[in-house]
Amino acid sequence: MSRSAVLAAVSAVLALLSPRLGAMEIYLAPMAYQDETVRDGTEAASARHPAADLLKRFDGSRIADGVFLKDAVELSGEGPRTYLEAARYCESLGYPYLLYGFVKRTEYSLYAELKLLERDGKGVAVAFISGDDTAHYDRLIDDLAGKLTGYLRNDLGLAPAPPPKPPARNLMAVPMGAGWWSPMGGAWSQAVAGLAAADLSIRFVPVRPLFTLWARPCWLALGLDAGYALGSSQPGVENFFLHAARIRLPVEAFMDLGGGHHVGLGAGPLLEVDTVAKSQLYGSTVVSSSVAPGASVSLLYHYVVAPSVTLGLVNTFDAALYSTPLLSWSPRIVLELWLGSEQSAGEAGR
Repeated sequence: MSRSAVLAAVSAVLALLSPRLGAMEIYLAPMAYQDETVRDGTEAASARHPAADLLKRFDGSRIADGVFLKDAVELSGEGPRTYLEAARYCESLGYPYLLYGFVKRTEYSLYAELKLLERDGKGVAVAFISGDDTAHYDRLIDDLAGKLTGYLRNDLGLAPAPPPKPPARNLMAVPMGAGWWSPMGGAWSQAVAGLAAADLSIRFVPVRPLFTLWARPCWLALGLDAGYALGSSQPGVENFFLHAARIRLPVEAFMDLGGGHHVGLGAGPLLEVDTVAKSQLYGSTVVSSSVAPGASVSLLYHYVVAPSVTLGLVNTFDAALYSTPLLSWSPRIVLELWLGSEQSAGEAGR
């Protein structure tokens, strides 16, 4: 599959998810800067980047309630110049809304056009025109930003963006998980079958949000997991039970998708202590233990169901580094209780 096809598929999925996650995303294409004072191949005295400068006016924040302006990073060069080019980009990349245009500089003046293309509306919804003298380029960009904001708030009736809340600090959470585990191939899979897994954990979040990515709040969590996994012998193998104690020290990165949905990725070191209780046919039970270091990676999804409570799904991949490594997968349902947090389902969706 080609890169453009992958980008189109991803963009289409995001476009479908955005309304459900309470966000309207408008993509801004690169804007050409035409300097008509440059002649005979001489370079412009000062290169301008109108799209980047316009994005800086919003800096990843909402320009109206639930509306974000995003960089159309898949577009290279000067971006679309005509309606047909813009419509083709919207269709191929799955963008619901695309802003495109240009800024032209003459000897004494600046002129800018910015058009908003609505893919489902099959046309240009509105055009923003601005002009100024050559000494006030920044004022020209500010005027375009103001007209775009005014159109969304006044013409469409969208509420102004709520003022940003100060970040929450020093948050604690207690996740509790229960599920299943299984070895992933090799000699361990031939000998051991996973039965159940459970965890009790502690999470510390220094600052939330810590940064924004694609206009989404993100944060880091430092954790300590105490896990237990029970396994038994496979058919045809001498009967035994495997009791695995797992200590993990994960660092987790989360992104708030809005609407109470959080996704994350965690990784960190692992210490595994395995105890095998083997039942002998004509003798007493034999117990042996072993210890191995390792590493752990987790894929996480949380949903805010009530103030200070989240429910989620965690997929953890552990690697205990014995002479024959034990690779295991453990999906678990997790209930997470936040201590001293102002988190709520409504806040998470804003």
